[in-house]
Amino acid sequence: MLYGHGNDLYDYSEKITADFSSNIPYRNASVQIVAHLSGCLHLISDYPDPNARALTHEIAEHHNLSPENVLVTNGSAEAFYLLAHLFAGKHSTITYPAFAEYEDACTLYGHTLSFMPVSELCGSINFTSNETVWFAFPNNPDGSIVSSETIENLCLNNPDSYFIIDNAYGELCTQCQPVIPLHANYPNLISVHSLTKTFAIPGLRLGYIVAEKNIINRLQPLRIPWTVNTLAQEAGSFVMENYSRLLPDAGILCRESQQFQQQLATLSHLEVTPSPCHFFLIRLKSGTASKLKSYLLEKHGILIRDASNFRGLSPCHFRLSVQEKTANDRLTDALRDFFKITA
Repeated sequence: MLYGHGNDLYDYSEKITADFSSNIPYRNASVQIVAHLSGCLHLISDYPDPNARALTHEIAEHHNLSPENVLVTNGSAEAFYLLAHLFAGKHSTITYPAFAEYEDACTLYGHTLSFMPVSELCGSINFTSNETVWFAFPNNPDGSIVSSETIENLCLNNPDSYFIIDNAYGELCTQCQPVIPLHANYPNLISVHSLTKTFAIPGLRLGYIVAEKNIINRLQPLRIPWTVNTLAQEAGSFVMENYSRLLPDAGILCRESQQFQQQLATLSHLEVTPSPCHFFLIRLKSGTASKLKSYLLEKHGILIRDASNFRGLSPCHFRLSVQEKTANDRLTDALRDFFKITA
């Protein structure tokens, strides 16, 4: 596991008053989920269902799938490691910049790795037989989006390769088309989904894999027993029963992100990478993200995501996720102060 993910509050003694480091949407219904779980604590006196059968059926029904096509996991991270285990020793191509757990999981299970800029991924590429290809839709950390047409062409033109799509932020970006319907036509498509991200419950760890039946059947025996605890399963059931009501308003989040990106782009020391998502990537024109992160923590209680440990990025890169306007303005002012000091 790579250390240095966002929302790593436990690593700092400083009081954090604004957290821009995590891609968990600040507009969320986690308080309602907590309120529901407060009445369910008695459930911890029994073992959880090791196969999360009730939640599996609820997820399948929500997506109009068979339960045989769904595997509930301990967040996206368990899904990536299970898939890397399933395809142990294979050749894998990973796009970059990308979430580091793809590479970490594949390395652990002896994959031969190749890397490709996500901007170069197109439907006409030919991959080798039995290869796995890993990418996110939309991409973290820059918010770029591979088109649905590209995904379809990749699957169609490479029937003997498997395409593993991290769809953690799919429902939080209005420009992302749903990936689930593509499974009906492409058995070599595997998608990973995160209730952790969408519904702001990172402490519970909850996600799921959607794939053809044979893949799910092969993944099942690779699991450690009881990876998805009782409260996580209960939270998932509550979410699925109240999905539309609890789902963050992606339109508002993305509009606020656009406004925040434009606000920061007026600072001459920054180069903002345009993103359609609620998170986006920035490059310092001078100085390092590490130094900026330390300054913001110590002087302002603000946490950002140093993105220098993403493959393909530099020590100058950092990532932000939009917050409420008062926090956005505080960060903008703090950045101005930092540039005055370091000028």
